[in-house]
Amino acid sequence: MNSPKIFAGSSNLPLAKLVSQKSKIPLGKIDLGMFSDTEIDVWIEDDVNNSTVFILQSNSIPVNDNIIELSLIADALRRSGAHKVTAIIPYLGYSRKEKQTRRGEPISAKVIADLIIASGVNKVICLDLHADAIVGFFNVPVIYLSGLGTLAEALKKEQFKNPLVVAPDEGGVKRARNFAAILNAPLAVIEKRRQANVRDHMEVLSISGEVSGDTAIIIDDVISTGGTIIESANSLKKKGVKKVIVCATHGVFAGDAIKNLEASQIDKIFVTDSIKNENKSKKIETVSVSGIIADCLKEELQ
Repeated sequence: MNSPKIFAGSSNLPLAKLVSQKSKIPLGKIDLGMFSDTEIDVWIEDDVNNSTVFILQSNSIPVNDNIIELSLIADALRRSGAHKVTAIIPYLGYSRKEKQTRRGEPISAKVIADLIIASGVNKVICLDLHADAIVGFFNVPVIYLSGLGTLAEALKKEQFKNPLVVAPDEGGVKRARNFAAILNAPLAVIEKRRQANVRDHMEVLSISGEVSGDTAIIIDDVISTGGTIIESANSLKKKGVKKVIVCATHGVFAGDAIKNLEASQIDKIFVTDSIKNENKSKKIETVSVSGIIADCLKEELQ
């Protein structure tokens, strides 16, 4: 049996290298290319016959390309005789569409889960999905990790005064409650309304809970365009909060997000390296989840 290997897709090679170093599992040799018509080409150069292999690929921008690349890598490994193929998906694209909110919509997260499993994946490792129910979309075992502990450790080092944890919407209350427990801080919830005909936009209606103190910490799973986070920060500042900190596992930062966040009333933003980003904003600090992923892989191989 060949030794275990991690095969990195093109979406997040820096994270794959860190996970490889910390887990002591070498990176496999893989040739990733693209034909002139933008079709993706994959070639597994290592012998993986009868071995345990891992694929690390975030389904971030370009989302569709990275999902297809992940599926093609899985298929190539399966056809090369790999005994067990585990997909490490730090960020799962399409996870914000885990249910129908109006007639005529797809359940996009389920479609993506089916595609990945049909490609030959035997197990999935995910990190902070938009909704816990997505775990059930995969018809294979799923290991569900969280970046909350990593983000909390980064916040503790900052020693913010009188912190208040804020859930940016009612759907994020469970996550915020867990985060507040880690930080031993009170909790507040922002009530928002999504405009059905406008994507990536929310309107802040009210804030429940005692909003006081020096530092409000908004915790969310994803920062995409940043629009709703910025609106939430504005509302908190109007309530008298002196400093607004934002924490999110996945920093998508789509469109003009970096520029808009830089100009906002948000004082600092913490994200993990689940998505590779090369932002130049002084407000954004990236903390690594490579340790928790590496520990998970070591346990899998025991």
